[in-house]
Amino acid sequence: MCAMVWAASSHGQTFEEADNIGYAQEGMTQTGRSTFWNDWFFQMGLDMSLQNPYGYNFAHVFPNGKTFGLDLAVGKWFTPQIGLRGKLNWENALPLLKNGHANWVAPFYQPGVNWDKGGYVALYGDVLLNMHNFIGDYKAGRTWNLSLYPRIGVNYNFGVSKGALLAGAGILNTYRLNSRWQLYADVAYMMTGSGFVGSEKVEGTGTGSNSNGYFSIGVGAQVALGKQEADERKGQISSFWDDWFLQAGLDMSLMNPYGCNFSKVFPKGKTYGLNAAIGKQFTPELALRARVQWENGLIENKHVEWVPPVSDPRSNYEEHGLVVMSLDAVLNLTNIIGGYTSEKKWHTSAFGRAGLIQQLAIGSASPLMGVGIEETYRLNDRLSLFGSLGYQVTTSESSGGLTGMQVATGSNGFFDIDLGIVVSLGRNRKM
Repeated sequence: MCAMVWAASSHGQTFEEADNIGYAQEGMTQTGRSTFWNDWFFQMGLDMSLQNPYGYNFAHVFPNGKTFGLDLAVGKWFTPQIGLRGKLNWENALPLLKNGHANWVAPFYQPGVNWDKGGYVALYGDVLLNMHNFIGDYKAGRTWNLSLYPRIGVNYNFGVSKGALLAGAGILNTYRLNSRWQLYADVAYMMTGSGFVGSEKVEGTGTGSNSNGYFSIGVGAQVALGKQEADERKGQISSFWDDWFLQAGLDMSLMNPYGCNFSKVFPKGKTYGLNAAIGKQFTPELALRARVQWENGLIENKHVEWVPPVSDPRSNYEEHGLVVMSLDAVLNLTNIIGGYTSEKKWHTSAFGRAGLIQQLAIGSASPLMGVGIEETYRLNDRLSLFGSLGYQVTTSESSGGLTGMQVATGSNGFFDIDLGIVVSLGRNRKM
């Protein structure tokens, strides 16, 4: 699963003094090399999913919505507090885990058909927040660690040949066996569109109006990959309250609902708006940002035809347009590839985005995910300029049924072009 700015590494954080070295950054200070390839991990395990389509009693999820599957994941800890994880789940297809009672797994009330067609798969992106290290002191040898995570992703159901976006949250608990191996237990809840669920009863009830949700409960083993710098840097963790930044800018979005010709996006899908964000730089390679974008609420486009409501698109402006709320995870490619140095003015970053889009004119909210690229130029130790280009996809709820497309059967996308300024806040560590 919205642009993000490097407030730390490219916006006033010079990272020069060696007496305040942050986690996983000593190598960069001493040698000039990036430590991006350290602190990776791999997970493999089994899971049970509990499908609960909109309108069905969760008390009957056993055995109607129960499936079993395989999980594979790879991730990296950027600091003891924060990491990123990509995860693949293949459900209801392994020979030893067949469930012939799954009436609520599409196609509905045809148990065994979903299995015969290959089950379903899901790809997740998680932002891991280690609560022990956020709240307490970091301890490299701690046995138990609990992390919370927001999740964005996509799924595809081979049983009905349909997929959807999904958004969710979960808890990851790990138990340390030694310096390399851990056991994990993972519980998450996700909301998705009705196309993936595949029931006539819930058709048209994507995340934008009601919840088609499912739990995922997994257990497995985790192995550390490569060098693990955490064990070598006890007591060298930077303060959570350092390296924050604010961003503000203007933007233009190009709405392109499914089935519409992009060559006509001017002026039919063009809107203008404002964006603001607050974020934190965790390392010179990684920052997170919470972002709000308000579109088509201040600057009217009188020719717009591709924003809801379908019957009168221009009234979208009169009903205050649309709002996008998102969390961005941004990787500074300049520092990852070339190593960190404080003298750099220009920085190129890539970001992944997860969030919700709220159409105020029709009262509909839908999950949103996207990717983009951003360029920043540092003016001084506090101020930077930025420009970014992002592309987001969401469900048809966000277009108000403009093309008559069923939820989750296609992509409703839009480009987002931002220009603005970034201000670094408070103390900027010298790493």
